[in-house]
Amino acid sequence: MTQITIVGAGSVMFTRQITSALLSYPALDGAVLVLMDIDSQVLKRSFELVTRMIDQAGLRVQVMMTTDRRQALTNADFVINAIQVGGLEPWRLDMDIPAKYGVIQEVGDTMGPGGIFRALRHIPPMLSILRDMETLCPDALFINYANPLAPLTWAAKDYSPVKSVGLCYGVRYTVAQLAGYLGEGDWVEHPSTPERWQRLMYHEVPEHIDYEFAGINHMTWITRMTANGKDLLPKLREMAGNPKVYQADAVRCEVLKFFGHWCTENHWHCSDYLPYFRKNEAMINHFLPQRWNLLALEEKVHAAGEAEIDAQLAGSQKIVIAPNMLNAPKLINAMVSGERTRINGNVPNHQPGGLLVENLPENCVVEVPIQVDARGLQPQQMGRLPMQCASLNKTNIAVQELIVESALTHNLDAARYALSLDPVTAAVCTLEQIDAMFNELFEAQRHWLPQFNHC
Repeated sequence: MTQITIVGAGSVMFTRQITSALLSYPALDGAVLVLMDIDSQVLKRSFELVTRMIDQAGLRVQVMMTTDRRQALTNADFVINAIQVGGLEPWRLDMDIPAKYGVIQEVGDTMGPGGIFRALRHIPPMLSILRDMETLCPDALFINYANPLAPLTWAAKDYSPVKSVGLCYGVRYTVAQLAGYLGEGDWVEHPSTPERWQRLMYHEVPEHIDYEFAGINHMTWITRMTANGKDLLPKLREMAGNPKVYQADAVRCEVLKFFGHWCTENHWHCSDYLPYFRKNEAMINHFLPQRWNLLALEEKVHAAGEAEIDAQLAGSQKIVIAPNMLNAPKLINAMVSGERTRINGNVPNHQPGGLLVENLPENCVVEVPIQVDARGLQPQQMGRLPMQCASLNKTNIAVQELIVESALTHNLDAARYALSLDPVTAAVCTLEQIDAMFNELFEAQRHWLPQFNHC
């Protein structure tokens, strides 16, 4: 009997999305789904919703809830990490304090001051989960969804022998968009509203499109794309001259024009990882006339979702049960059923057969195609990236490495150095300003960073 444990299951929107896809696979009928969160009130709401989903689907899935992490992990086969330490409060600090120094982030969850401090908040509790898994479910697969994905997955592989993978839907979302931009599929809008976000989650890459990719999470490069076997890369390279595409995706079009390759993640995310687009408000508004502000959108999505979930719990609205953009259900189904599938996943670059991406550091975590079946994860070796793409990846990898060093050794200065190397921060601030910003962020968030109590 397969046991799937979700840690951080009080995030009812995420839990609904992942359960929606899990329940769509016949091989998982009869599984045990364990929901764990430290907040019993939000956990109860997720439990009630998942129970209704199972009843609606007419399945034999068992669902349990607990605030006891060790109980939730005992005998698990798959552990999904979806924690968000402190909720939205520290995220606001991640955004507001750097803005005083001229560092304006669109998302703040992967790079920049926001990504660095989110990692420092998230890595210690993640390591506690892994430590418990080593005794309670040592053969389980740890599936990390918490951001910043690459540093967390890197810390997991350096800290624990438990098998781990980081999952994100950005690559699939990007290729679905590219198919629309190239006239090979439906036009997929960026998720700038709750409604567009919901539509995106249940959109899929057209069946006649094949593709490959390599890089790091949120900065992966499309290395091959075909439609019914026909190479689309020449047409893709001309796409930056399409006014409709440029208006929708100016940042990535500029990257394409200069560096010659299409990058994930969406243009809002992408602008947070490169030093070319966020030096001041005028520049940001030029490249991103429609701003995102993911924190504000999260609040809107949460409000809209709460009303929808109220209706679903009352039985007046059906719940969608279908495969979606999330890769974990596809992975779990493949390992349980033996049905072979392919996902985009984040794993150590160094593998027994050699490096997955030859010109990226061997100790980093890379995002590559992964075949999955009953034998587990089989990452694909991708050779060498174009040198300019690998070099852009390395600017982010250098920051990730210092984040992991800080988190694993409790060396606060390593995080300070990470902020000084961050591309957007360094494009705007002097070292003196960076130091002041770091100190202010640390003092404001000390409550969520107990590992640095000695500082």
